[in-house]
Amino acid sequence: MDPVLLSRIQFALTVGFHFLFPPITIGLAWLLVGIEYYSAFKKSAVCESIARVLAKLLGLTFAIGVASGIVMEFQFGTNWARYSAFVGDIFGAPLAA
Repeated sequence: MDPVLLSRIQFALTVGFHFLFPPITIGLAWLLVGIEYYSAFKKSAVCESIARVLAKLLGLTFAIGVASGIVMEFQFGTNWARYSAFVGDIFGAPLAA
């Protein structure tokens, strides 16, 4: 196995891992909004405790997603240095945003 193939496999695993977290984060955020909305009208202690647990889970999934995204950005620079140098001015700004 040459280093290019290993770099591609490594990046594929990183992207596959990272891709799990944005949909989970978005889904949890909407679920939390719905539970908070329901809890505001019903004054349910059960809903409030569920919302607290989901808020912690949302924070955890968001943090893991951000961390894996940062790892992905570093892999662009380390695995494909020439590509990053060539398209860095165009590709870097949207990636950092």
